Amino acid sequence: MNQHEFDILLQKYLAGQCSPEEERQVLEWSERVHVLAPEPLTGTEQAIIERKIWKNIRQNALPAPTWRTTMVRIGAGIAAAVLFTAALYVLRPEIFGSTERHLTKQAKPVRVLAPRSNDFLVFKNNSGDDRSLTLEDGSVITLAKSSTLRYPRHFDPKNRQVELEGEAVFNIKRDTSRPFFVYSGELVTQVLGTSFKVTSFGNARTIEVQVLSGKVSVYENEEKSSESRNGVVLRPNQKITFDKEAKKLIPELVEAPVLVELPVQTRDLAFEESPLQTVLNALQKAYDIEIVVENPALNNCTFTGDITGLPLHTQLRFICKSVNASYETRGTTVFVNGEGCPK
Repeated sequence: MNQHEFDILLQKYLAGQCSPEEERQVLEWSERVHVLAPEPLTGTEQAIIERKIWKNIRQNALPAPTWRTTMVRIGAGIAAAVLFTAALYVLRPEIFGSTERHLTKQAKPVRVLAPRSNDFLVFKNNSGDDRSLTLEDGSVITLAKSSTLRYPRHFDPKNRQVELEGEAVFNIKRDTSRPFFVYSGELVTQVLGTSFKVTSFGNARTIEVQVLSGKVSVYENEEKSSESRNGVVLRPNQKITFDKEAKKLIPELVEAPVLVELPVQTRDLAFEESPLQTVLNALQKAYDIEIVVENPALNNCTFTGDITGLPLHTQLRFICKSVNASYETRGTTVFVNGEGCPK
């Protein structure tokens, strides 16, 4: 499969239009990428993360999730495998030329946008408040202070591409025929139509992409083959942190997951003597996350209570306390463990 063919396949996946055979191809390709995944954190890095976790616990008096770099599967089938997928870098600018220069101090040059004419615009937010900009395709970008966006006056017929220095929230108008690319230093974010947040300041060690809705493909901005490029596909309530020095992508749940768009009748989270798995399944659907019960004996437990409207971590704390269990977050997945209940 060449670059062009895989580009089409990735766009179909983001649009939810893959056939079973195409999903199988992505699964097989993603497994090859997983073998090439970065090494786990060193002991020193792990200790730093643990200290931050305990600090959050003391501040919030709530169980805080522990984060690890081990990438775990989310959901079932192809969606789970694709979390490990390094998305193919297929962008070949036509309306713009391309050049190599350094936006930040880094070992390798990255591809950035360069204008061939004066139709390339720059929007700088020098105010103290967020500023919004509507592009010609109807997409709305809200730029944080001290941030800069470079964008074309007119998009190319085949793709839409901008460059960000700083922080911005993107609400992208859906267009399956023209994917939207955000260049942010050493990362490229590719979508068809969704909302997400990118934080990429030149002097910062990390770049962060947080998904608000839809699916987002994030990968390194380097001229590598599709099988060796470091990248993931994110869903709502997930984020990725890229360490520029270590060249590591760390997937996580966002700090405060929010409900995805659901019918009103499915937002009610009141239970009475409901099996624990039923309760956790409801949370999985409400937040579009994966929750794994590590001890099968926990499935014999039941839960009674109304947790509607509470933050996710508060809901999990109440549920686990009621069945004498505990939970932790590894990557983008919540794991529940405990002694369980008798049959």
